Amino acid sequence: MTDEKKEEKRITPKDYWMRDPFAEMRRTLDTFRANMEDTLERVFPSQMPALKQPRVDVVDLGDALQVVADMPGVQKEDIEINLTPERIEISAESSTETERKDEDYTYRERGYASYRRMLDLPADVIPDKAEATFKNGVLEVKIPKKEPTEVEKKTRVNVK
Repeated sequence: MTDEKKEEKRITPKDYWMRDPFAEMRRTLDTFRANMEDTLERVFPSQMPALKQPRVDVVDLGDALQVVADMPGVQKEDIEINLTPERIEISAESSTETERKDEDYTYRERGYASYRRMLDLPADVIPDKAEATFKNGVLEVKIPKKEPTEVEKKTRVNVK
């Protein structure tokens, strides 16, 4: 394949988002929802056992994408990851129950959390070759790209 043909196939971020005109709207709504959940959780901490969206980072490694999600309180066995060449969906449920009995009283507390996050990936990937690890409440999923690209080199500029 010549260099000209390689450049023709290269998808820029603008082209990617233009493929799905609603991707920007979904990202904006996801951010709004996460901010609203954070606010409600601070105001009504015990009243928010509902669905949470884990904080997620997507890192382009050149030959693969790495998705890192914060999922505290979840067990590895409770995590479900569904992949397509264009999208990843991460979900999990966790519940806790505490009971303490003394002579005069019984103390019980229950907790439930459900995590779910869907992301459009910035490059097509190979779902069958994905690898996931979970340690200390952090999920890392490494997914090889169909067509590897070079990672952009960054130049630091000093502010005077």
